[in-house]
Parts: sequence; C-alpha cells; structure tokens
Amino acid sequence: MTTTQKLCAPVAVAPEAAASRRCRRCGCRLSAYNADELCGACARAELPPADDTPRVPARVWADPEVREALAAWNFGQVSRLVRQRGSIRQEDVAQLTGLSQGFLSMLESGARRLTSIDRIVDFLDGLAVPADLVRVPRRRPVPRTAALAAIPAQADPRRAEGVPPQGRGSTEADAPWTAEQAIAALSEATTSVSSESRAGAGMPPARCSELSAYVQRWATAPSYRIARPQHTGAEVPSALLDQVQATTDLMRRMDDEHGGGSLAQPATAHLAVVVGLLRHGRYGTDTGRRLAAVAADAAGQAGWYQLDGGRPAAAAQRLMFAALRAAHAADDARIAAGVLVHLAISAHAVGRPRDMLDAVRAGQERTRDLDAPGLRSVLLAWEARGHARLGRRREALNALGLAADLCVRGRGEDEPQWLINLDEGDIHAQAGSCHLDLGDHRQAVASLTLAAERLRPAQVRTRGLVLARTATARLRLGDPQGAHEVGEKAMDLAARIRSARLDELIRGLTESLPGLRHRVD
Repeated sequence: MTTTQKLCAPVAVAPEAAASRRCRRCGCRLSAYNADELCGACARAELPPADDTPRVPARVWADPEVREALAAWNFGQVSRLVRQRGSIRQEDVAQLTGLSQGFLSMLESGARRLTSIDRIVDFLDGLAVPADLVRVPRRRPVPRTAALAAIPAQADPRRAEGVPPQGRGSTEADAPWTAEQAIAALSEATTSVSSESRAGAGMPPARCSELSAYVQRWATAPSYRIARPQHTGAEVPSALLDQVQATTDLMRRMDDEHGGGSLAQPATAHLAVVVGLLRHGRYGTDTGRRLAAVAADAAGQAGWYQLDGGRPAAAAQRLMFAALRAAHAADDARIAAGVLVHLAISAHAVGRPRDMLDAVRAGQERTRDLDAPGLRSVLLAWEARGHARLGRRREALNALGLAADLCVRGRGEDEPQWLINLDEGDIHAQAGSCHLDLGDHRQAVASLTLAAERLRPAQVRTRGLVLARTATARLRLGDPQGAHEVGEKAMDLAARIRSARLDELIRGLTESLPGLRHRVD
C-alpha cells in the first residue's frame, strides 16, 4: 500500500495508542484514523512533485544577490530575483508559497512586507530555500547548500588557508572569521589603499553589494581569541596602545573641521603602524583584544576619511569591512557599531538605503543592553535617514524622535570614550535632511535653519552640508534668491576644507544656480 493509499484508507488506531502517536518528522499529534508514521502535510511533502509543478533551479541559491537578499530578510527582492534567475513566473512563486499573486506584487514593490514568522516559513519552504541561508525553524526538511557543491568557490582550497574565495556565488565575507583572517584583511586593505594612492591601481575593491553579507556574518560569527604570546617580535606595551589610540582620537576631532580629504593619507599611514603591531608584535589575550579594538577604530576612521576624501565607496568599504573583522576579534560591540555607522553612510552615498538599515539595525541589536544612549542616538539618526531615502515618513520621524529623546539623557556608563555625542544642532541637521528626502521642503528649511544656528563652531563640514541642503530646499520651493544667498555661505565653507561629500552638494547647486558657478574650481 502506498503512502497516499494509507492516508485515504479509513483505518482506525486504538484510542490508547492514538493519544501518544506523533508524526516522526514534525512532531504533531496524529489522527486516530491515520495509521501512517507521518501527518498528511509531511506525507505530501515526501511525494515527488507532479511534472507540471514549478521548481526553483538549484543554481539560483548560488547567486550572490539572492544570498544577500536572503541574509537581509528582504523577501520582496528574493521573490523578484528568484523569478529572474530561475526563469519562473510570479504565479509560479504564488503556487509554490501559497501567497497570492497580488500580495507578491506588492511585496516585490516594497508596498508590503512579510512580518509573520509563519508566512516567512511558508515562503521559504515553498521555494525550498536551503536551510543554512536563512536560519529559522522549518516545517519541511530542506537541504543545506549541498546543491551548491559544484560552485567553484565552495571547493576552493584557499578557503582552508584563510584566503577569501573568488568563485561565483562567494564574497569576501565568506572567508573564515578568525584572528588570522582579521589581520590579513587589515593588511590587505591598508596595502590596497596605499598602493592605489601612489599608482592609481591596486587590489580590486570589495563590492558595495557585499555590505549586507558582511553585516550578517559579523552578527553570527563565533567569537575567537587573538594572541601571539610566542611570537619572536617585540612585546606590545600598554603605553604604546595609549599613544596609538590618542592619535586616532586626535584625527577624529579634526575631521569635521578640516574634512576627511585632509586626513585620508595620514590616517592610512597611522593604520599601517597598528597593523604592523598586530602582525609582528608579541602579545597575550588581553593585549591582543585591546590591540584589535585599536586597529578596528583606526581602520573604520581611515575608511571614513577615504570616503569623505572622494574615494569610491567600495574602496572605502574595504577598510571598513576589515575594521568590522577587527572589532569582532576585539569582542567590542561599541566599536563595531561605530564602523556600522560609517558603512551606513557609505551605503547612503551610493543610493543603497536598505543596506543602511541593515547596518544600523545590526548595531542597535548588539548594543541594546548597553547604557549608551549617545551611541544608540547616532544609530537611530542614520536609521531615520535610510527610511527617508525609501520614502517611509512615519518610520523616519519615529526614529528621529527616539534619537532626540536619547540625546537629552547625556552620556551613559557604557558610552565609548571616543564618541562625539549628537546635540540639538545635529538632530535638527538630520531632521532637515530627512525632510528634504521626503519632499517636505518647507519643513526642511525650518529644521536646517535651526541646525545652522545651533551647530558648534568646529563643525565646519556639517555646517556646510546643512547650508547646501538649505539652498537646495529653497530652490525647490521656488526661492532662487534665498538659495543663492545660502549657497554662497556653503561655498565659502567648502573652500576651507577637503570634503567630497560637501563638494558634491555644491556641484549640484551650481548646475541649478549659474551665478555660483564661477566660485567652483
């Protein structure tokens, strides 16, 4: 008798036995009329599909964009990419997942989201997503990425040596998260930036599309020890680390007044010194953890200066990704959160607001138990910017409100010593930028004007950005004269510092206000 015949046959089981009988796969209680070892749903799952049942080709799960979307739980993008990569129709996805075609259409457009865990599991089970790509309890047994065994990157022998695989379907984030790989990533990123600065070429930069994958791996990678007590190099003293950290902090304080372009080269040279200590020094576990934290902070700052200095976002992200690995080695969620803010800004620069949200939400998750309202306010402010870029007014304003509430609390006991807290001027600046992205130009002018009044004198770049955005908002309100007046002030500040972010806004203004053009190099 086949499994189907058993399901259909009216064979009763003795009541005393039925009370304790459960499906051997999912564990649900079996009916007294079911003589099989499986419930009806699990029995149907074991049957071979009918010839006309659509299937998602196994190659789809090797696609890096599909894997990135799954890691970010962006199921609308997953649905769209599965259809495109697997050459199946939206109605096929609806048939497989049990979701209506209308809902899938809204899901792919971003108008709807999958929030119920039951519907998420139905979606994953229906598409037969490999179990290790999204770690949630599944109703059906699904394979891990065994179907991807033919992908060259999975079999690359360099993986065992800690070298990032380069095959299709893999990213640098897939390289082992170990102490040796953290040091290697820092060394390669530093060398790459230095060689490109001298010769205009170097190692290929990490792709911007890897950001969500890196964040996901950082959030789930196991912790590890970083120590070289038997190394033949000189011992790394605590006083030296104090001096190295002091140099990083000094450049951080100079950043807003002089611009990242002025600090990019010295910051990279400074990072090379720190990497040299990691590679060649002798240190135990405690010193190793602190040295990794110092390296993470220096690398994150160096990546930020490269971005503000006009380097491509992907090149700056190579340093930031290495910083994230070092922060993980240091087991310091606060430094990692600072790196994630820099990554969010880099994603903003290339128009990837969903990556922004992935980064700052991961930082919020890992720091939520800390008494660090200042750090959390920074993460929330950039979450607001990401929502605004996506046109999500309610979410953006809610995040801004939470950030403002945290600002007034002052510094918490777990606040990182390097953090420059947001104040009232910063919150107004972020609010004005959000309103500008949301199309609320009048409110943008009001918030940005308040920001310009209340920013600290040393915040030269921030003030320039605020004035440039005020000019943009005034221009959109049909006030070219007001835009010109504010734009002149922004240009004066831009001439004092080296910031590609500010220069880019100024160039946008000159295209709309020809009278400003003669002031730009």
